[in-house]
Amino acid sequence: HMETLDPQTAPKIRPNYLSTEGDRTVAVASLRHVRRLMKARAVARFAPEEMLPGAQYEGDEDLVRKAGDIGTTIFHPVGTCKMGADPMAVVDGRLRVHGISGLRIVDASIMPTIVSGNTNSPVVMIAEKASEMILHDATTRMILGGASAPN
Repeated sequence: HMETLDPQTAPKIRPNYLSTEGDRTVAVASLRHVRRLMKARAVARFAPEEMLPGAQYEGDEDLVRKAGDIGTTIFHPVGTCKMGADPMAVVDGRLRVHGISGLRIVDASIMPTIVSGNTNSPVVMIAEKASEMILHDATTRMILGGASAPN
């Protein structure tokens, strides 16, 4: 979220973790599921001890609060720059930022959902496709007599 037009000012990042009822429900259900797994005979024989959030936290509100305290993204956020033509979209189908000439977004933020594996390979594929689009757009402009700089 940009609060100023000054390019030297860092953007405000508001990830909104656990901001929806659905997110909170999944977090609590996940913690309870892990607890059940740890009590399963195959695992329980190793006497696992819950470190976080801590066995003393049992209520939904406590578990949601603790999930927020201990949760992490593993630094692979995706889906933060929606692609499309609607008012919430950041980029078009050619990765061009709406309203800003000459700027494209080429990273995991354009992916609508996270992949089941590491994001590195999909981002490499996005970058390769973006390079093809940039080259195509620049070549088309040159053929049509427009500017030669990639857009």
